[in-house]
Amino acid sequence: MASASEGAPLGLGAQAAQVSAEFPEETPESRRQRGSRALSVAARLLAGASTFFFLAFLFAYFYLRSINADHMWHPKHVNPNQGLGAAFAACLVLSVGLTLLAGRREQAGSRDWTAPAIGALVLGLAAAALQCIEYTVQGFGPTNGAYASVFCAWTGFYLIALLATMYWLEIQVATELRDRREPTARGGEGTVTFEHPDRLLPRGTDALVFYWTFLGGIGLLTYVVLYLL
Repeated sequence: MASASEGAPLGLGAQAAQVSAEFPEETPESRRQRGSRALSVAARLLAGASTFFFLAFLFAYFYLRSINADHMWHPKHVNPNQGLGAAFAACLVLSVGLTLLAGRREQAGSRDWTAPAIGALVLGLAAAALQCIEYTVQGFGPTNGAYASVFCAWTGFYLIALLATMYWLEIQVATELRDRREPTARGGEGTVTFEHPDRLLPRGTDALVFYWTFLGGIGLLTYVVLYLL
């Protein structure tokens, strides 16, 4: 006679044991390493895609500047705010620097890596806010010449990429802070080979550091081209 427990859904511990029996070579540490390698490759692929995407605006800038059709490349009244542009670039540089510091501390096993990461997040959001303020005070729009169209399109798409990266950084910080508040996320009750998903997410910090450093470099190039040239 079959027992009464047959057909009942397996508990969390039983499911972990079943997965462990099917894949005995897959340990939590190897799973973390595999996820870290995948994120590292994905970050570099994303950097390559970002390069080709923003390269289109760089080409448009120099191409339209060279032909200067009807002398409408850069009318005299089309000038971005230099102060806001400099503040935007400064926030980017400081945010990238704090992110690099947070990444080094996290790799060293220090638990205070979240402090510079939060600072980097605040500065990144400040850069986004400064760009939005720039849109409200500038005296031109995308139809006021070729330079104006390149400026609005380039900075607009960069703002989207910046906010998406800051969301990625916020996920890393929030996951680490939540993991510290929930002791069960560090092992679980009665489980040996299973770890809470929150333990996997912080391992993507190095991929985030790489991409944000790369995107920050693009932002600095954006400032130099659009504000200084």
